[in-house]
Amino acid sequence: MDSVAVNGVRLAYERVGTGRPVVLVGGTGMPPVAWEFSGLRDALVEAGHEVVTYAARGVTPSDAPPAPYTMAQLAADLEGLLTALAIDEAAVVGYSLGSFTAELLARSRPDLVSSLVLMAGAGPLTAVLDAVLRAEAELIDATGALPPAFVRLQTLLSTLPPSVLCEDEEQVRGWLDLLTVQEQVWTSAEGERGQSAAAADWARDGTRMDRLRAITAPTLVVSFEHDTYFPPRGGHVAAELLPNARFARVPGAAHGGLLTHPQPVIEAVREFLKER
Repeated sequence: MDSVAVNGVRLAYERVGTGRPVVLVGGTGMPPVAWEFSGLRDALVEAGHEVVTYAARGVTPSDAPPAPYTMAQLAADLEGLLTALAIDEAAVVGYSLGSFTAELLARSRPDLVSSLVLMAGAGPLTAVLDAVLRAEAELIDATGALPPAFVRLQTLLSTLPPSVLCEDEEQVRGWLDLLTVQEQVWTSAEGERGQSAAAADWARDGTRMDRLRAITAPTLVVSFEHDTYFPPRGGHVAAELLPNARFARVPGAAHGGLLTHPQPVIEAVREFLKER
């Protein structure tokens, strides 16, 4: 991967393909390779796009400045990356925490965002997400970091749908093995603490839902049927507040639907961008 200094932080990035640019903005602790693993990156390249992926501050191999981070910083990092790469307008696809980043950029720099995809990150704060954020904050205050076993369990329960968690023991154990490498995605503990703080502050901002009305870019809101953090009912609320939005619901998937149910996600995003 290449890298560039943005706002005093060195960000690692990769750009592939040619055509209208699309920037993929990852979720909490999400390495850029996850976009390739899901198949979305390559599908967009095949559809005639230049695709940019990057590791947000705190995620290896980018820098991890001292925590906490704010969504304003994460959005400014994305803005700076686009400027450094001489991209004056792009479709921005955000997943989970990356959805927050994309949403804020579309509001603060509408000239940079030609179209917007908010995936598994649009909607009001749910009781489940609030409880998870509180647990994370208490553990970080008590120990300085999130215990790896807690992170694996949290990710497992949020990523896989009930049909897998309850019926497919082999797949669950396979995911647990895969998640043992999750702690390696952070440049340091500062990155984990920093992104967790940014997500918590953003999710609890009582004004952010009403601010969706200010986003003028054509927007696709993607929700997953069994997402307990950002369920479809919240996605519908967000889509109704956005002036120029459509809504897509992916059946059978939980919060990790990008990885467990990639094909309907790819089709929805590719078709949306094609229309733009």
